[in-house]
Order: sequence, then structure tokens, then C-alpha cells
Amino acid sequence: MQPLLRVDDLTVCYRSSDRGQFAALEGVTFDIATGEAVGLLGESGCGKTTLGLALLGLLPLSANITAGSAVFRGRNLLTLAERELRTVRGAEISMVHQEPGAALNPVLRVGEQVAGVLRAHKDLSCEQAREGAAALLAEVGLGQETYIEAAYPHQLSGGQQQRVAIAQAIACRPALVIADEPTTALDAITQLEILNLLNSLREKLRVALLLITHDPAVLMRAVDRVLVMRAGCLVEQGATSDVTQKPRHAYTQKLLNSTPAGQQRKRHSRRIVPLKMDVAPIFANLRTPQDLLDMHQSCGGELIGTSDRKASVPKENDESVAEPAYNAGPLIDPETLLRAANLHKRYLQGRWLSRRRHQVEALRGVGLTLRAGSTVALIGGSGSGKSTLARCLACFEKPDSGEIRFGGKDLAKLNGRELIPFRRQIQLLFQDPGSSLNPRFSAIEIVSEPLLTLNPGTKKQTRERALALIELVGLRAEWGQRLPHQFSAGQRRRLAIARALALEPKVLILDEALAGLDLPIQAQIADLLLELQSTLSLTYLYISHDLSLLAQLADQVAVLHQGQIVEAVTMPELFAKPRSPQARNLVGATLELKR
Repeated sequence: MQPLLRVDDLTVCYRSSDRGQFAALEGVTFDIATGEAVGLLGESGCGKTTLGLALLGLLPLSANITAGSAVFRGRNLLTLAERELRTVRGAEISMVHQEPGAALNPVLRVGEQVAGVLRAHKDLSCEQAREGAAALLAEVGLGQETYIEAAYPHQLSGGQQQRVAIAQAIACRPALVIADEPTTALDAITQLEILNLLNSLREKLRVALLLITHDPAVLMRAVDRVLVMRAGCLVEQGATSDVTQKPRHAYTQKLLNSTPAGQQRKRHSRRIVPLKMDVAPIFANLRTPQDLLDMHQSCGGELIGTSDRKASVPKENDESVAEPAYNAGPLIDPETLLRAANLHKRYLQGRWLSRRRHQVEALRGVGLTLRAGSTVALIGGSGSGKSTLARCLACFEKPDSGEIRFGGKDLAKLNGRELIPFRRQIQLLFQDPGSSLNPRFSAIEIVSEPLLTLNPGTKKQTRERALALIELVGLRAEWGQRLPHQFSAGQRRRLAIARALALEPKVLILDEALAGLDLPIQAQIADLLLELQSTLSLTYLYISHDLSLLAQLADQVAVLHQGQIVEAVTMPELFAKPRSPQARNLVGATLELKR
């Protein structure tokens, strides 16, 4: 049988700023059969996304396909005219982009965007397309009761945006879905739901899948074969079990065996009061997903799988039912650096004067305390209010009520000019780096901008510091003149980290800062963050869905659900005996995903 897609000797080159060329893909050859799931693993910048864009004719103008072919159902995709490619995109081959915030149209409601895909390829009325869009949004976990279809992309969380992008991709039931990090911004529960959805589509409709990811656990659960890419070349490929359990290439072994921050946490002396439980010995030896499972079971926890979701929700007469949501005070009593109390934030979604206009309670009485030199993790499902809380604490948005105490001042009551002295001390790393970086600035200008604004110096000093920060996060100094679109998504995350570190803040709020990065780079950035915390006594509020990573980095964890903190405990207590149903489901789904 002929494969559904056959890529042969594909070579793609980019023109660099000095008018030279470098190969992003070089001699790539593989095939995908009908209904088969193939995973693509590799570090950021190795060419994974370029491969997906090349197949759909979406490469930027600076790219040039110099050799190769990509035959899909008997047609070479690389030689098709733009009109022919339009009939292929969405209907036969669809793509879930890594940064949904940049892929979605900011001036159209998400329901209209999903309906637009249906109307572009099917003969449907406006009402039929709208109903189909609502059904697709419900299929990916966005029910009609949330009024998601009437919202604009910026009114949704990163996880909700990701699910809208997946709804678009599966709208016309294509033969091949190219999913570029489809689970990066999602909590473990939703990750399992999305992976199960993709698997069900494969079974029902024989949909083939090219899954691009940095997470080996996702590959082991979702694909039949794995391709490993390094510097634009495929260095290893084979069955998932063979590649993940017995990797032959040294590069593959490095990708699979890296562990974030394990050794670094043991080396650094933390400038904080010790916790009731000794965190370092418990978590320092975590190296593999199996270590996480063993640790959880040794603490007396039961493995909670999402396959039996009802079993993980306590009954009304169960003594283990968590206490009602509460306004969390200080997690531990030492020196307080930043304290938020009783924060409320509401948004309105829908058209003016419309009956469907809906008020969203993003924050409902949230209280949180950060002490100097500590790391507090914030977890919760997509849309629970984590990013809203981060923007309020960083003073990018004003809460409707409540206070944010920092340095003796209530930041919630200060105006723009009065906030200037505090801008340097509280920095926020946004969840979507593609939309937070100025597209017309070079890498050096992006990192230099806060230095020029709040800490003016000579041009030479500013440039040298910017280049040092760029190299510090694992980027090359010679890339300083590149624009953001000339970096991969993972490299843009590192560039955003360099910009946030430029002013040496006291509080660093990291909203999924390490999501989408391969394990070696995660380890590098995590070690860097711990090193800076040790030397500069930085305070971190880390928002993430990766509980394995948080176990290495955080001291305490707060669980956010529907705008309220429902549990605030130490990291060991979260894994040993989560009290709230939401925490139980998150821990159980994480263990199920890593299993």
C-alpha cells in the first residue's frame, strides 16, 4: 500500500540577515500511513515546526525549498499552486500551531473562526456553521455554558486558546493532522482528554497524526513511531517503545534522560526558613516518570487515573472532602515580600446589548503571600484564573477590588506614573512569547528595551549586557540581530526570559515559562533560575501544569479553581495526600500521563 504521506530528501534553507543561507531541514525522509500516529522529537530550533509549515506551504518569504518532495495522496504538495493548497489546508491536512494566541485572528470571535473553517470547505448556512462550531468547541472541552464561542481570543486563557485551535484543526475531519505541541499549555487532565480525542479520531475516521512535542511522555502515550530530529536532520526513527526505552543515538539519550534542576537544587543553599518537611531529599532523586510514581505510592497515595473520573471525586459524606475555598493567608510565616488579599476580577464577554452577554468571574476573593527568596507554584485547570492573577500581581491589570501589598504600598490603588518605581521589581514572563515580543525589534533591542527605559547607560554597556543575557539563556550572540519570527517558539521563550532578567527584579512571575522547551533546555533554564534565586534572593511565582517540574522548583503550591484558591500546601503534601477534588484530579492525571 502507498503511504498517505511520503516525504523524500526535503531540504529547506532560510536567508539570514547577512544574506547568507543556513539549512533548517536537510535531507529529511519519512512516511506516514493512513491512520498512523508519528511523533517528532527534538530540541527547540532543530526544524520541527519548519517541517510542518513546509508541508502546507506556510513557510515565510525568507525560506526556500531547495530539494525534495512531499507526496500526499498522489500529489506533490511542494509543487501545488496556492489555489490548490487552499483546498488541501483544513479539509485534507490541518495544523495545530504551537502558539494559538498568534494563530487565531484577534478581531474575530472564536466561534466565528471555527465556523469559518466549516464554511470554507462545506456548503453550510450561517446557522448550520454556528451550530457545528458550538459542537466542535464542546468536543474539545469548551461547553456551551461557558459562552466561549462569543469571546475574542484575548479573553481566553492559553489553554482555552489551544483547544479552540484544535477545534479548528478537526473541524473538517482531515486525513492528516499536524499537531505542533498541542498539549503544551494544558493541564494534565485536559492533556489526557486531548490525547484521547486525537486517538478516538484516529480510530473512528482513520485520521493520521504527525505529533510534534518535546515531552517523551506524550509520545509514549499517543504515537506508534518516533522520529528524532537534530539540526534539521533525522538522526533516529523507530517504534515508540524502541526509541524511548532503548535509544541508540547519543542525542536521543540526552533528550530522554535530562531532568530539570535535580542536581542544582542539591548544590544551592536556599535563603529561606526550612519547611516542616525536608523537600530536597524527597524530590532531589526524581529522574524519571517512574520515580514520580514510586514516590507518590511510597507516600501512601493511590494512583488516580482519569479513566475512572468518578472514583476521584469525593462523595458528599466522604470525610476527605476538601474544605471550602478560602482566602489563603501566608503559606509560611517568615518575611513577606508581596501579599495579595481578597482580589476580585470580572470580565464581560459577548456583544453589547445582547442577551448572550456574559460576565466571567476570573478571580473571586483570591489571597496569596510570597515571602522573600521562596518559590510558590500556582496550579489549576485551564481557565481557572492563573494568568489573570499573574497580570494583576504584575500590575498589567487592575483588580476590581482587593489589595496587593508590596514595599508598604497597595499597588492596586496606584496609577500609571506611581507604578513606575515598582515595574522593575516585579517582572512577568507571559505565557505566549510570540505575542509579547515586539515583531519589529531585533533580539538585542528586545532585551535592551527595559534597560534603556528604567536603567539608562551607555549604548556599549547596554549592548554588552543584552548579549550576555542572550548567551545566558542558551542563545548565540550572533543571533542578536534576528527578529522574533526568525526564532523557533522555544527560542522565543528563552528570549523572553532574558528580557525579564535584564532588570534583576525581586519578584519574577513565570507563566508557563518552560512550556514547549525540550528537557535539556528546561534543565538549563531551571538551573539558571535556581542559581539566580540563590545569588540574588529572587522570589518566584511559578505558574505551570507540569507537576514533575514544580516538584523540583517549588516550596509550596496553591491550587486555583474557578477563581478561588481551594488548597495551599507544601509540594510533598500535595503528592502525598491532596485534599481538594481539583488537586486530586490534577495529581492523578499527571501520574496517569507519566505512567
